[in-house]
Amino acid sequence: MVQNQICIGIFIMFPCKRLLWVIKDKDESWTGEYFHDIILTQNVIPFLNNEDNVIDSDEVTFVHDKTPCIQANKTQHLLQDNNVKSWGNDIWPGNSPDLIVAQRIG
Repeated sequence: MVQNQICIGIFIMFPCKRLLWVIKDKDESWTGEYFHDIILTQNVIPFLNNEDNVIDSDEVTFVHDKTPCIQANKTQHLLQDNNVKSWGNDIWPGNSPDLIVAQRIG
């Protein structure tokens, strides 16, 4: 049993055979570099490219929770360079608690 652990918001929408969970210690903070180099490069992207994990890799969509390490241009470019479709930064609404329609329409 895992105690004092939390799951970060990495979501992958696709016809899958297996699920990938990324767990971090409670109160642990990840830098953008750690997320890019360890989480994505060593874990998530190889998982998505393994046919044992996905039914159709063309149907993979990486959905994130818009944390700064995922919003970073370096991360967005890494996903694009590895042909991982994702919900880009423009898909999610603003972070303001008082969302204004004009923020979404332009």
